[in-house]
Amino acid sequence: MRALTSQDYDNIQAVISLYLDDLDRMGLELTVETDMTGWADVMRSAPKMSLLNPTFDPSESHLHPGNSFWLRLRHEEQTIACIANRLFVTDDYIGLKRSFRLWYDLKPVLVRQPLNIVLPEDVPHISGRVGHHGGLWVHPDWRGHGLAGTLPRLTRALSMRHFDVDWHCGAVLKHIADRGLPLKAYGYPHMDVCIDGYFPVTNQNETVYMGWITRPEILKQFSEWVQPATLEPAATAA
Repeated sequence: MRALTSQDYDNIQAVISLYLDDLDRMGLELTVETDMTGWADVMRSAPKMSLLNPTFDPSESHLHPGNSFWLRLRHEEQTIACIANRLFVTDDYIGLKRSFRLWYDLKPVLVRQPLNIVLPEDVPHISGRVGHHGGLWVHPDWRGHGLAGTLPRLTRALSMRHFDVDWHCGAVLKHIADRGLPLKAYGYPHMDVCIDGYFPVTNQNETVYMGWITRPEILKQFSEWVQPATLEPAATAA
């Protein structure tokens, strides 16, 4: 993977500034936080949110400012949206899923059956510095404003600038994938079925999709997003 150039950094900053300006126009304040307990507390009390992703929960995973952060959006002091991000440095990102360490890396977990990984053969081997986003939530009163698109894109920009990632990935359940959000809102050019069967996070059978993007594709996106009208895809997303 090539090193980031000064133009890459300029594009990253321009993308961040564009989305911050858009949030300012909505009267929203964005903060970047590294105490992942705060994210877990928000999610535990969030309306219409039943799933606490253990990847970003410090009671389940080894988290520190060198491998994780989360974004909080506030409106008049009320938290109305958030998203979390991890850095995994690994020879095999999918292997982290098979071992369950992607979700539970503080201690071994008892699971009665292996994951049924069903990724297509043409999905490349993902390794190196891998950004992984999740824990996305938007308050019901603020849905329909494009925040579900803005937050993953901002997260990817910060992950590239701060963690210098080679890839960025995320996972969604079938009802989210069926709406096309990873492709239309989150900005992933690729989405594939990853797990079909028992899923330890929900403790039931699920069809789990993986959105993914390569480093060159990320940098290409940034160069395109800083052109006129580039906020339209996120702004029109649910």
